[in-house]
Amino acid sequence: MNRENNIEAVQSATIPLPVAGKDMNSILKSLETGVENIFTGDKYAQYLQTMSKFHRYSFNNTLLIAMQRPDATLVTGYRNWQSMGRQVKKGEKGITILAPAPIKRKREQEILDQNHKPLLDADGKPRTEEVEVVIPRFKPTTVFDISQTDGEPIETLAPEELTEAVADYDLFMEAITAVSPVPIRFDEIAGEAKGYYHSGDKEIVIQKGMSESQTIKTAIHETGHARLHDKDIMEKQGIEKDRLTKEVEAESVAYCVCSAFGVDTSEYSFPYIAGWSSNRDMKELKSSMDIIRKTAGEMIDELSDNLQELFAEKKQFLESEQKLIPAMEAAGYHFDELESTDGNLRFLPDGIHEIGGVMISDSWNDVKEWLEGVVLEDPDTAERVERVMHPERYGKTSEELMFAGEERYALYQLNTESKDVPYEFMGMDFVKDHGMEVTAADYKCVYSGILHDSVSLDELYSIFNQNHPADFKGHSMSVSDVVIVNRDGDMKAYYVDSFGFTDLPDFVRQRQEVLGIESTESHLDVGETSSCISFYVAECSEFPVLGEFHQDLTLEQAFEIFDQIQGSRMNGIKSIGFNLQDGSDNEGMFDLYVGRTLQKDIINSIPGYRDNKLVQKAISDAEKIIEKRQAKKEKPDIKKSEELQKENKTKSQHRREAMSL
Repeated sequence: MNRENNIEAVQSATIPLPVAGKDMNSILKSLETGVENIFTGDKYAQYLQTMSKFHRYSFNNTLLIAMQRPDATLVTGYRNWQSMGRQVKKGEKGITILAPAPIKRKREQEILDQNHKPLLDADGKPRTEEVEVVIPRFKPTTVFDISQTDGEPIETLAPEELTEAVADYDLFMEAITAVSPVPIRFDEIAGEAKGYYHSGDKEIVIQKGMSESQTIKTAIHETGHARLHDKDIMEKQGIEKDRLTKEVEAESVAYCVCSAFGVDTSEYSFPYIAGWSSNRDMKELKSSMDIIRKTAGEMIDELSDNLQELFAEKKQFLESEQKLIPAMEAAGYHFDELESTDGNLRFLPDGIHEIGGVMISDSWNDVKEWLEGVVLEDPDTAERVERVMHPERYGKTSEELMFAGEERYALYQLNTESKDVPYEFMGMDFVKDHGMEVTAADYKCVYSGILHDSVSLDELYSIFNQNHPADFKGHSMSVSDVVIVNRDGDMKAYYVDSFGFTDLPDFVRQRQEVLGIESTESHLDVGETSSCISFYVAECSEFPVLGEFHQDLTLEQAFEIFDQIQGSRMNGIKSIGFNLQDGSDNEGMFDLYVGRTLQKDIINSIPGYRDNKLVQKAISDAEKIIEKRQAKKEKPDIKKSEELQKENKTKSQHRREAMSL
C-alpha cells in the first residue's frame, strides 16, 4: 500500500529455536524438529501464512521465520534497516536464517571438445586443466522484522490500489481467469462439490450461486490443480501423486494466495495434514513444500501484476470520464447532468461564446472522440482541451511556454486572497501619487494563451470582457491587471490603466524570479555519472550469489542474460538488480526486476532511492525495455490494424455529424 506503514503492533518476543546454538548443526536440527512440528492443523496454517508473505524465500528460511516470529511481515538485516532510516529497538532478539557462503576450490577436470568428449594428449590420455569451482555453503545470519524497528516510515509492499482491486469481485475474478492455464466457467454441479478441474476437457467448472468469497477461493484452488496436476503433463514428466497429495498441494496454494490478498481464510482447516505427512520421508515433504511455495509465489506475483494492470485500466477509465466534463467546459459546453442518461449525454452552450445548439452523445467514448476531432480544428480550443485531457503531454505551463520563447500572452490579476493590495482597480497615477510600486509578487497568472499575429492589446481587452475563453476563471480584464506579451521573442509587460496600457519595465524580470526560471540550481548529469550504477543478474533473488550470477552489466545486457536463465531451477526466483556506487548511504546491491515484476514501489519506498536520479533513470529505462518486450510478444496484425483504423475513422466522421444539432 502507498500509505505509510507505521507498524506499532502488539510486540511479541522472538521465539527461541528448539535447539539452542547459532552453529549450522544446531540450526539444521531445529529445522528437522520444525518440519516434524508444522504438520498439524494449526501450525501448518500458520506456516502457510508466513509463506504467503515470504514466498520468494527458501523453504528452510520460511520455516525458520515461522518458528521464531510467525507474525513477521518484512525482514532484513541490521545494516539494511539503518540504510532505510530505521533502527532496531534496544533489546530486540533477531531472527536466525541461513545465508549463502559459497567457497571456491581448485580442482583438475578433463578438457572437453565441442562434442563434449575428452581431448587426448600425445599419449592418448585425457587432457586436464585446473579450474576454480564454487561449492554451495550456508552460514547463519540474523535479521529483524519491521515491528522490531523504529524510524522512517516504510511504504508497504502491496500498493493501496491492489487492496482496493481485491475488494472488487469482478476485477479479482478477471485476474484469476487471466492466470489460469485453462478457461473458467460456471455451471450447476451435482453433489456437494464447489468446483473441479477437468483434465480431459481442460477447463475449470465452478458451482453457480456461491458467495463471492467462496467463488474466489474455489477458483484459486482449482487453478492450483490446473497448474500442478494436469494428467497429460504429469504423465509426460513421469510424476505420480495420490489424491490426498493433490488436495494438500492445491488447498495449500489456495490458502497462501488468499492469505496474501487478504481474502478471508477463517474457514480453511487442515485436519488431514498430520496423517498425510506421517508416512512420507523428509525429502518428499520438502519437495511438496517447495512445489507449494513456488506455485503459490508465482500465482501471487502474476495476480498482483494482473490486478494492478486491470485496476489501473479501470481507474484510467474513471479518470478519463472525470476529465471529459472539464474538457467540454474548456470547449465552451456545460454538462446537463439533470437531463442526461447513460445513452443520452447532453451538453449545453455556456452562453458566453459564439456557439449554438445542444451537443448530444450516446456515450463518453463519443464525447472523447468529438473532443479529439472537431474541436481540435481551432488551435486555441485545441490547447485548452488537450491540457485538460492529456496534461502529461505538457512539461510546462502555458505561461512557462511564453517565457521559453513561444509567441504567447499571459494575464495577471492581483492575488488579494493572500493580502490586501491598496492599488486594486486603481490607475497608474494613483500608484505613483501614493508612492507605491507594482510588483510581480502581488500577482498571480490567471490565464495564458497563444498570441495570434492579428491580436493587439486592445483586442485582448475586448476578448477578456466580451468573449473570454471557456476555461477562464478570473474576472473581466480591469484596471490594475497586467498583461505580458511575447512577440518575436520580445517580451513586454503592460499595466491596464484607466485609459489604455502603461509599460512595466521590471515586471517580466520579477515574474521570472517568481517562477524560478533564472535559478542556478545545479542538477546531477545522469549521463556523466552513469558509471556509478551497474546491473547484475541472479538466478536467486533472495541470495544473488547462490547459483548463476552475472555482474557489471548494462541494463540491456542484463535483460538478455535474464531471458537465458531457465525459470524451472529450484535455487529461487531469478532477478535483475542494480549496484549503486555513488558514495551515498544507499550504496550497494538492490533488486530491480524479480520474476516478472518491476520492484518500482519497493524501491521508491526508500527515500534514498526515490530521490536518486540514477536509480530513477534505471526504473524508467527498465519500464521502456519491459514495454518493448511485451510489444514483441503481442505481434499485432498490421494489416488488420490499418483496416480497423480506416473503419474507425469513417465511424468517427459519422458520429461528429450526428452529434451536432
